[in-house]
Amino acid sequence: MLAFAGWCVASTYAVRPSELAVVLRFGAPLPGLLRPGLHFCPAGVERVLRVAATRTFTMPIGFEVQEGKEVPLENALWLTGDTNVLSVRVALQYQVSDPVRYLLQTGDAAGVLRRATETAITESLARTPVDDVLTTGRAAVLEKVRRMAQGHLDSYGAGIQIVSLALRAAEPPSAVMAAFQDVQDARSDREKLINQARGYANETVPRARGEAQTLTAGAAAERNRRVQSAEGDSARFAAVRTEASRAPDLFRHRVYLETLDRLLPRMRIYVVDPGEGGTRLRLVQSAPGRRASPAASGGVPTSSAAPTVERARP
Repeated sequence: MLAFAGWCVASTYAVRPSELAVVLRFGAPLPGLLRPGLHFCPAGVERVLRVAATRTFTMPIGFEVQEGKEVPLENALWLTGDTNVLSVRVALQYQVSDPVRYLLQTGDAAGVLRRATETAITESLARTPVDDVLTTGRAAVLEKVRRMAQGHLDSYGAGIQIVSLALRAAEPPSAVMAAFQDVQDARSDREKLINQARGYANETVPRARGEAQTLTAGAAAERNRRVQSAEGDSARFAAVRTEASRAPDLFRHRVYLETLDRLLPRMRIYVVDPGEGGTRLRLVQSAPGRRASPAASGGVPTSSAAPTVERARP
């Protein structure tokens, strides 16, 4: 009786709320899963394997946790698409999607998950430049790694669903950190100089174009002015020539008078009386600022700057 009671106790299993249980009868899994609660499974005939199906597990890739600190592994190095070496640390979160496959299909589901994730990281980084991994391409790389790793797990029948991937660090190894930083600084300087040159070009080119347009407009305006002036002079000359052809003598007389009108204000005029025969008019032009002498002109000069008429004795 006591033996039977002990067998009954040994055949009673409790499944916690966060767990599911797989029942093996003579080593073969039964189709159903045990839900949370108390269940009776004959000991010696059936065996119960529990798994936390609703819990989210975290697996470190490329590092291990020691005393609450993340310690990178020495062999956690990956080659990028442009032949750079990076030390990558990834925190992987996963859940058990199929307890039967998780427990029975692979034998070491956690090891399969680690190998599948490392393979996906290797394949993904081998197609990605190092700048994308270090800057704006991190999210795309992680998503690619998640899809590839999940594809490997599904093909293996591991019964695992990857929830998320978090990139904790992606940096060059410590042995080449200084050289890598020099390269990054040089690239930053290059981008800075390029931006400065573009700024100078954006400031100088519009100003030069404005000055060129101003010079072009000024040249066009001067050209139009000169063309119009030449056309006016030509039209005026043509009109004068027409009138001169109609009355040549009158035209010559008019030109003579107009010439005198321009010249006389700049000359000194002397009137000389030669005698009883009448008065002879002689025009003498002196140099600017110099007055003509009586001996040279035959008369007495005046002090007036305007043309002067004087009478001299013979």
